[in-house]
Amino acid sequence: MDNISCIVLNYNDAATTAGLVRELLEMELLTSIVVVDNHSTDGSWEQLRGLEQEGEGRIYLLQTGKNGGYGSGNQAGIDFASDRLKADYLIVANPDIHVTRSCILRVKAALDHTEDGAVASAMVTDPKGQELFSYWKLLPFWRDLLDTGLITRRVLKPLLNDPMEKLSSGADSGCRLVDALPGSFFMLRRDRLPEGTVHSLFDKNIFLYYEEKVLGQKLRKLGLKTVLAVDTSYVHAHSVSIDKSVGKIVGKQKLLHASKLYYYKEYLHAGPVKMAFARGFLAVVLSEVWVLTEILGLRW
Repeated sequence: MDNISCIVLNYNDAATTAGLVRELLEMELLTSIVVVDNHSTDGSWEQLRGLEQEGEGRIYLLQTGKNGGYGSGNQAGIDFASDRLKADYLIVANPDIHVTRSCILRVKAALDHTEDGAVASAMVTDPKGQELFSYWKLLPFWRDLLDTGLITRRVLKPLLNDPMEKLSSGADSGCRLVDALPGSFFMLRRDRLPEGTVHSLFDKNIFLYYEEKVLGQKLRKLGLKTVLAVDTSYVHAHSVSIDKSVGKIVGKQKLLHASKLYYYKEYLHAGPVKMAFARGFLAVVLSEVWVLTEILGLRW
């Protein structure tokens, strides 16, 4: 039997986390579930402690020394599952998702049967069944920046991501090769990662947002593939967990911009001129978001 470990990151949202963990416990294919409390401030750690008894040896609880963000917290879980539990497959799952046994098995099959496949996921839907954003194209600097503008990303949408019909096939007609996947749910196959790289999948300098594109860049550099199973899906109640810790849209936008600027400098190697332009462009975008949300009261 394959050793499959699922990492669930919690921050101030013990009820949602416990709900997902109890769903996952029903799946015998999961060898272990690692719950990482990212230094919550609302008593989550005490609330989650009881899960260990429910898990009958399959649930492991960790608590970080500080809230270092999504990447840092999930990396702590991956390190534990790799080093202590010797997991062959590592699943990263947001607390606010719902995934079926059949979806996990399909994602695993797509990953296993795709040569050099290192990470895989499925299509994303909201709780009402509406399809959500399920993959990214790794864009060069200027196109990625345009993908941030409230107007430019809508007007130029066809140029900012590849349509499904243009994606290369993976192991079979039911899966496609993509550049990056949403971080809400994905599976890694550890034996296809070069020695030591499993401990540096996430950049701990990024608190939130852009972790997925960083991972995509790292896997691309290693010559590894990212796979999307298009014939299965999971549900993501988008931003339920993020809303608990960030709240206002303007606050989320500021975090996004900080991560974006770091990504441009460290991964796209943008020089001083490009960085100056990016900071100016993002300042305009932030002003637009502030007017729309704080003054006009709009939501999206």
